[in-house]
Amino acid sequence: MSVSDTRAILLVEDSPADIYLIQRAVREYNSNIQLSVVPDGDEALAFLRKDAPFTHVPSPSLILLDLRLPKMHGTQVLAELRRLPACQATPIVIFSGVAKEAEEPRCLRLGATAYVQKSSNFHAYFDSVKGIVRHWLRPEIDH
Repeated sequence: MSVSDTRAILLVEDSPADIYLIQRAVREYNSNIQLSVVPDGDEALAFLRKDAPFTHVPSPSLILLDLRLPKMHGTQVLAELRRLPACQATPIVIFSGVAKEAEEPRCLRLGATAYVQKSSNFHAYFDSVKGIVRHWLRPEIDH
């Protein structure tokens, strides 16, 4: 498989446990997906602007964004991401432990493509990550 056949996901998440679970779920779903991880909004913006040290990173086909982040809340990150020309058409899925009812309307107004609440159940959590990847990347993966 060539580099152009590889799909990329940018995960904006600071929890090592969540990062591990998401990495594992993505790898199990499709090992040809490149998952890049940044721990906060500042690094997410640098990554997507391709500022150093991110000058050669792939442009993501999907962004998974947590809301509870250091330095900048996820809703602020979302608003900033949607201002970047490179992110205008990129699906941004909020994947957060914050109750869906509390934040989904605001996130959708700010440009989120979808809002998925993290489950405290391991299997449901794992399945929701695979479901996000399947839904947002499947057409590209199947080609």
